Amino acid sequence: MRKVRNTIEKHAMLAPGDRVGVALSGGADSVALLHVLANFVEEYALELFVLHLNHGIRGDEADRDEAFVRSLAESMGVPLVSERVSVPQLRRERGGSLEDVCRGVRYAFFERMTRRHRLDKIALGHTLSDQAETVIMRFLRGSGLEGLKGFLPVRDGIYIRPLMEVTRDETTSFLGQAGIPFVTDSSNRDETYLRNRIRGKLVPELKVSYNARLEENIGRTAEILRLEDDFIRESVAGIIAEWTIDTRSARLPIPKLKGLHPALLWRLIKTILETHSPVKNGIGYLHVKAVADLIDGASPSASADLPFNLTARREYDELIIAPDGGSSGGCDFSYEVQIPGSVDIAETGRRIVFDLVGTKDVDARSDNPVFMDCRAISFPLVVRNIRPGDRMQPLGMQGTKKVAALLIDEKVPKARRRSIPLLADRSSVLWVPGVRLSDRAKVTDTTEKVVKAEII
Repeated sequence: MRKVRNTIEKHAMLAPGDRVGVALSGGADSVALLHVLANFVEEYALELFVLHLNHGIRGDEADRDEAFVRSLAESMGVPLVSERVSVPQLRRERGGSLEDVCRGVRYAFFERMTRRHRLDKIALGHTLSDQAETVIMRFLRGSGLEGLKGFLPVRDGIYIRPLMEVTRDETTSFLGQAGIPFVTDSSNRDETYLRNRIRGKLVPELKVSYNARLEENIGRTAEILRLEDDFIRESVAGIIAEWTIDTRSARLPIPKLKGLHPALLWRLIKTILETHSPVKNGIGYLHVKAVADLIDGASPSASADLPFNLTARREYDELIIAPDGGSSGGCDFSYEVQIPGSVDIAETGRRIVFDLVGTKDVDARSDNPVFMDCRAISFPLVVRNIRPGDRMQPLGMQGTKKVAALLIDEKVPKARRRSIPLLADRSSVLWVPGVRLSDRAKVTDTTEKVVKAEII
């Protein structure tokens, strides 16, 4: 309680008279969150609401959780607002990963409840243990400062995390000492998910063999990185304002760019590129490096193709970043693929990540990542640009077609065609990212092993 109070006060999470929606799954952390906030109701004159969303994934177990939440809310005299949704059906309709669909549905639910019940805050039950897992997961994926700062104590002025400075062990101990029941989500033991493997295997091993206070230390590091990230972000915002940069179609003087500290330069590039991303992601290290290399390179005229139909090009002492803003020029490239593994395409600043997955992870509607029947591939696989005579059998079509003709049909600008990375085996092209997958590689009912490929 003392730790939570300090967290709430340090980050100004609550104000007198706040109407607070408490996200309650029924698990230990969310139950602890509800009981802790109930202790602050009188002090802050809070009005609490329990918010529960049944995702329709775990069948009877999910119904059990909903019944438990309803009973708990009634016993504490807190109004319950609950909804049911079929995430599997939405995933079939929209595509995407299960985690992304769940997150989108959950936050859409919170936003509806905020409007409907005039909520001032939404309290989430993320703990210090969740923070440590998040930072480790992002570190393993190669995140920069923005990712390694973890999740925020307060986001958008609405979402608050009062438990973010207590560990999961502390919440279960708190409940145990008070004799407060909770339910357990069996999917948390499914090691198909990276977070569960980090939680169940990696973190315990690190705590036993290296540092018993791992979670506290990572949480402290994340807090330091949040402060430093805030400083860099505000500094870049100042540069954009001072230089009057139009981030939608930026023209930047290279001598001034070279005068910036590399940390500010890279963040400025990333900020401009992310302006073109609908969800403010999809821009990674390789993309930023490709633009930075244009600035530092000896060539007075060079370019790089980027996500979201962007091109960065150097014209002597000016850098231009704009939609479809120029030619990639480009030379031939070819990279052999290792599975699992990744290929960094230096010529375009893109990366393709490969993995072996089970058939249950296949999303047939997705065009990135794509899923291929391992048995249909004539190894070795290579990532390369287009070659004269390249052909493939587009998914759902009879016979083959020249890749060049396919790119013309898809209205890919001529200047960009040689820079598009193709995935090919010994027989033919298997995948043209963003354009088409080969029918030969599609996953069928008899598929046993699946190759997953994702371009980032």
